[in-house]
Amino acid sequence: MLAEVFIILFLILLNGIFAASEIALVSSRKTRLELFIKKGNRAATEAMKLHRSPNKFLSTVQIGITLISILTGLYSGAAFAPFFKQFFVEIPLLAPYSENISVALVVIIITFLTLVFGELVPKRVGLIIPEKFAMAVAWPMTFLGRMVAPFVWLLSTTTDLIIRLFNIRSDKNQVTEEEIKALVEEGVSAGAIEEIEHQIVDRVFNLGDKRVLNLMTYRSDIVWLDINEDPELHKKTILESNHNVYPVCDGEIDNILGIVTVKKLLNIYLGGENPGLKSLLSPASFIHETASAYQVLRQFRQNKTHHAFIIDEYGSLEGMITLNDLLYTLVGTISGDGFSGNEKVQREDGSWLIDGQYPLTDFLQEFDLSAAADEIRGVNTLAGFMILQLRRLPQTGEKLTWNDLELEIMDMDGRRIDKILVRIVKKGEE
Repeated sequence: MLAEVFIILFLILLNGIFAASEIALVSSRKTRLELFIKKGNRAATEAMKLHRSPNKFLSTVQIGITLISILTGLYSGAAFAPFFKQFFVEIPLLAPYSENISVALVVIIITFLTLVFGELVPKRVGLIIPEKFAMAVAWPMTFLGRMVAPFVWLLSTTTDLIIRLFNIRSDKNQVTEEEIKALVEEGVSAGAIEEIEHQIVDRVFNLGDKRVLNLMTYRSDIVWLDINEDPELHKKTILESNHNVYPVCDGEIDNILGIVTVKKLLNIYLGGENPGLKSLLSPASFIHETASAYQVLRQFRQNKTHHAFIIDEYGSLEGMITLNDLLYTLVGTISGDGFSGNEKVQREDGSWLIDGQYPLTDFLQEFDLSAAADEIRGVNTLAGFMILQLRRLPQTGEKLTWNDLELEIMDMDGRRIDKILVRIVKKGEE
């Protein structure tokens, strides 16, 4: 009797190995296996071959599981049913049904053991350590696959024919942006990835979707130097604005002659020289308003510059973008160089005080209103959105209620909207 028990346990254990192998190979990440391959792990190479030929591998596994299930059922019934029958025969009420009851009891016990130790536990192990388990069983599975190759070919061919009959097409496994974000979020939950790393990865993907119009400093906010003005006026402008780079223009901002850095100006002023701005200029770089953030980065690398002017289809100046603008999008405010992005500050009462030049796409995303972006066309800033909704140049104190948000103009800088107060309005509170 003891030998029969060991045989049944062995068959259940063997079933578990097949079940764990199946889930481990399917769950294994190609990138992780490639890392082991680079380290010279031959088992990883074999596991990768199985990973790339799932039909043959799954057919091999199913052949093994099916044969084991048949053997377990036949052997357990023949070996254990008589053992249990002798107990039920002694009970007069159950004696006529002793054989059926014994078989049913054996089926229940074997099914329970098979489910727990032959399926659930092994599959859980395969999910926890998929790559390690896949490498451990790669060679045995390859050997078994060669032994049952004719049956594998028959099963694979039949499966492919049925799939084609139902016109089911298998798409290529391509890693999407959403899958990468999901993996990073899993890493954060598991503690393997820092929250700041998660935020930067998320911002990298968002940066790729942004146009230069959403990132630039707008024409009206550009601080520039007129080449015809007195150097003392230039010094005053530089001290008041505290930027690193200034466009130099001839009379008006559309006539850009080049750019000058504070470093060059400081060297001249400290040396007591006055050669004029023209001799200090570096060439200006221009880019079209439809360019993406990554196109701007590419141009910065090619031109070996950190600044560019944005122009429209007519050649008119729209704004200016710097490397700091792109870095701000990725990591937030960069201190120490006088740079400050368009601000959004939360107040104690839960409302938000937001700069009028705050990018509209960021505003919609942060307030979970990205779906409403399709109905807003032709504006890039929160101030532009206010003007679009009010259909006129607003005044301080004017309010707008939109999608459970109340937007109030708090400050005007001439004709430009400077600060906007945003408050979430509960239903029935309007």
